[in-house]
Order: sequence, then C-alpha cells, then structure tokens
Amino acid sequence: MADIEGTVRRAVPDDLDAVLELDRSAPVSHERGALLTARVLSGEVIIFQHERRVVGYAVLRGHAFFGRDFVELLSVTPNYRRRGVGSSLLRSAVEQSSTSQIFTSTNQSNHPMIRLLEKAGWNLSGQLIGIDEGDPEAVYYKNLDRAL
Repeated sequence: MADIEGTVRRAVPDDLDAVLELDRSAPVSHERGALLTARVLSGEVIIFQHERRVVGYAVLRGHAFFGRDFVELLSVTPNYRRRGVGSSLLRSAVEQSSTSQIFTSTNQSNHPMIRLLEKAGWNLSGQLIGIDEGDPEAVYYKNLDRAL
C-alpha cells in the first residue's frame, strides 16, 4: 500500500474528541481518556490528519525520561497502518524534540511498533520487566544530530 498524504500538527483542544475516539479503537485493556485529555490540553499531542480526519497521534513528553524527551504513546487507526502515518508521527516527534536524545517504549509483543522503530533508526536500549506481566517493555532511543 502506498503512503497516504496528510497534515501533521500539534493537537488543539478542538481535536480532543477525535483523539479520544481513535484511542477507543485501540486494542488496549485500559481507558486512557483522562491521560489523553491532559496531554492534548498541555500541547503534548501530535496528530496526523488525512482528509480532515485524525487517523493517528503521538504523545511527546518533554524531559520526561531521565531528562530526555519521551514518546509516551503512538496510535494509528487500523485502516491507516503501514501507510506512513506512524513514520510521519515519529519523524515529527524527533523534529520537535528538545533534547539530544529521544526515548520511547513498547511491549516486546508489539512487533509492528518494533519494526517501525527499527526502520526509523531507533536503537534498543534495554527492557523493563514488571509493567505488563509476561510481556517486557522494550525501551528504544534515538540520538539526534544536534547539540542542545
């Protein structure tokens, strides 16, 4: 499938309902509405819009991981996966990062996200055990080509 064209920008409060709706379609076992509401209102959410519809988002937290920026969440509507949306969101997070390294994490069982990170040049830092029983969290980082 070819990459789709769209607009990547910071979410504004008017985007909150669309972000929450996208999150409700994600295969997670817990509600993230309060967290996403706080992140949108604080300006930490980047969205991908295709034909005026929000089809993906990433949450970029400044200095949240040992003083480095951290991509806390990344989600893409199922019909838009493997079409460049996740790559665009990751690229935007890197471009908007305020630190010389940026980190993220995903469950080891999330093979599509791991492939996306590796394809985008992120490196495995290590793993955290005990967050999700039986499914360690793989931590990835990317060194940025700038001194801050």
